[in-house]
Amino acid sequence: METRQNVLLGHKMFGSGSIFINRIEEGFENSFHTHDFIEITYVSEGRGYHHIGDTVQPVSKGDLFVLPIGVPHVFRPATPERDHRLVVYNCIFTESLFEHLRDHVLVDLDLSALLKLVPGRNDNGYWIRDRDLACEQYFIAMHEEYHANRGGKLAALYGLLIQLLVVVHRKSMLPDEPAFRAGDPLSDAIEFVRSHAGEAITVREVADLCRMSERHFFRLFKQRTGQTFHEFVQHARIRTACELLQCTTQKVGAISETVGYADLESFYRVFKRIVGTTPGEYRKGCH
Repeated sequence: METRQNVLLGHKMFGSGSIFINRIEEGFENSFHTHDFIEITYVSEGRGYHHIGDTVQPVSKGDLFVLPIGVPHVFRPATPERDHRLVVYNCIFTESLFEHLRDHVLVDLDLSALLKLVPGRNDNGYWIRDRDLACEQYFIAMHEEYHANRGGKLAALYGLLIQLLVVVHRKSMLPDEPAFRAGDPLSDAIEFVRSHAGEAITVREVADLCRMSERHFFRLFKQRTGQTFHEFVQHARIRTACELLQCTTQKVGAISETVGYADLESFYRVFKRIVGTTPGEYRKGCH
């Protein structure tokens, strides 16, 4: 990772308040940077990597980071291809606001713990996996409130930030969880593939989340499922396509794209091989 660092200054973003919220698509043009404010960042869409100090962490929807002042970091999408997006919410606020909330509002919580060391990460802040996506609603609400410019805007934003900090603190009190459970990462990997089959996921990406080599992951995955990774993804996609054919009136072309096939001919070929009929014939047989 490049060592040159830009320094982002909060006063250029805060305006008359002490808080700023945006939702941006990360790219390879973004620079490694530090900042003079506290940042809570939340992965809203896609997959990629978070370069933090000297470490690199795979990220996907639901990953939340609390970053202290001065931590060098940058997000990168998984690939440079335009359809592989990595979208994050950034909620930034002044250190003085954080200290006020800590000392006068959220006095029964040890908020400073959120800015202490992550094990093995050397002052790089705090990370949680928001498995139930409970935190996302606060980012959505803050983003909408920030850009609506209604009366009481700052009060509403501070209220939402307080609620978010409470939820993050409660989650921080739970036992530490890796991206996938240490005891059975394959079960989580299989569920991850099922829920992301419509995206361009690769063996390498999922193996990274399991903290395994590609070769070891590929062998264990086939041993557990009886299918290669590619076969499993195809079956998961076609299973979703069958559900959409049964329960929606979407056109076959739209369903093909939804489940991850840009080429309609490939979708028809795989569907007929697995199901035994064409998508149209399958839909007629369901009604």
